[in-house]
Amino acid sequence: MIVDLNLKGKLVIVVGAGGEGLKKVNSLLTQDCQILVISDSANTQITNLAKQGKIQFKKIKLENANFLKEYDPILVMASTDNKELNRKIVQEAKKKRCYAYASDDPEFSDFAHPSVINIQDTIQVAISTGGRSPAMARKLKLKAEKIFNEIIDKEDIYQIKLQKIARDAAKVKIPTVLERKKFLYWILNDKRIKQLLKDDNFSTAQKEVMRRLGEWK
Repeated sequence: MIVDLNLKGKLVIVVGAGGEGLKKVNSLLTQDCQILVISDSANTQITNLAKQGKIQFKKIKLENANFLKEYDPILVMASTDNKELNRKIVQEAKKKRCYAYASDDPEFSDFAHPSVINIQDTIQVAISTGGRSPAMARKLKLKAEKIFNEIIDKEDIYQIKLQKIARDAAKVKIPTVLERKKFLYWILNDKRIKQLLKDDNFSTAQKEVMRRLGEWK
């Protein structure tokens, strides 16, 4: 079962700042969470992300998992090149009752980390083998990525963004779930809205949606 955790505003700790650590950080950048990378060294990409303020980086000598006692994360991802240390980190994370994952030890982790196709930071498609073969998950991701990039166009991306705006506004204006659903499906299927999005005229499409919302009965 693949679950999309709501990490918004919550602390996620990635331990290890090498190649595996970077992969985990990249998978978190679209989740609007606080990302703290802890390691005794960092590659250039991690350093740059820290300079840009997208993540926090703390340099410490990793000998055990005691450093976790200072934090209250929702998720800890151990990605060092030391399997024994990764397991200790997972054990300590579980004591804190947060989700725990080790890159090299999926069976000891709370979940398997899928390969994720990220389309314009708006759509994420996860491919998982349940930890059986991360290498095959990555290979299948590369195959599927080409297909999704062909079938998902700019109109789809605009529609998702417009649906989010409309959904938030409709919660105030339209009292029932059923009526809100009807309104959102009207946006999805309206020919004028679809044409405006196809023409890159997002602002006019948004104004049209707000106008219709004001008239909705």
